[in-house]
Amino acid sequence: MSQAMDGGDVKASSIIVGNIPLLQIPQYEQKKPKNLDSIDACILAYYYSALTNLFCQAFIASVERIARDDAIQQVIQASNADFQMLDICLEASSPDEIWASPNSNLYEQVRNTWKAQVRG
Repeated sequence: MSQAMDGGDVKASSIIVGNIPLLQIPQYEQKKPKNLDSIDACILAYYYSALTNLFCQAFIASVERIARDDAIQQVIQASNADFQMLDICLEASSPDEIWASPNSNLYEQVRNTWKAQVRG
C-alpha cells in the first residue's frame, strides 16, 4: 500500500502547506510559432521602412531637391537597405509563421502594393 502512494504523500503535504495549488488546471498550449514575436517585429519594421522610403521619395519629388537634399537621400538609402534586408528575412520565413502574426495584413499590403515602389 505504501508503494502505491509513493510520491503521493509528498504532493498531498505540499498541497496542504500551500506550496502547490489544490486546483491544478493544465495550461492551454496555443499552436503558435515559437518566434512569433520576432516575425511580428520584422513585419512592423518592414512596413515602416517601406513607408519611410515612399514618404521621402514623395517629399523629394514635390520639392525637386534631389541633388541638394543629402539628409533625405540618406534616409531613402537607409530605409531601402533596411527594407531589402527585412524582405530577405521574411522571404526565408515560413508562410505559416507570417500569417500567424496579427500584423500579417501589413505584410500583405507592402508586398502587394508598395514593394515595387521602394527604391534606393
